[in-house]
Amino acid sequence: MKGRTVVEFPCPSDLWPQVETWAAETGFTLQQQDDKRRVYRRGHRLMMAPAWVEIRQEGRRVFVEAWLKVDFFLVLSLLTGKKPETGIESGGLTAAVPRARTRNAVNRLLARFGQKPVV
Repeated sequence: MKGRTVVEFPCPSDLWPQVETWAAETGFTLQQQDDKRRVYRRGHRLMMAPAWVEIRQEGRRVFVEAWLKVDFFLVLSLLTGKKPETGIESGGLTAAVPRARTRNAVNRLLARFGQKPVV
């Protein structure tokens, strides 16, 4: 199981307005915020593994991190000492449906900034 998916790209001038529009369109809700960082969540543990997306600005760069938090299938990772998280790349059966849904949403965000999609 791979950890968080991370994408880095140059910071556009309209970063936060674009992120807010994307979140509203894709159902992500703001969980944490400061001047240069926002964390969004979509989903509930009972239905499907919650998806998390962190967007942070570091100088002239933007970092987008996306992951799924623990669900029934990821609990085994606790036994190996790894964080109970998985990235959103395709491949494998672990949390395949929520990974695909999250990947689609994150790719919509990346497309707003002219970036290549996560595959």
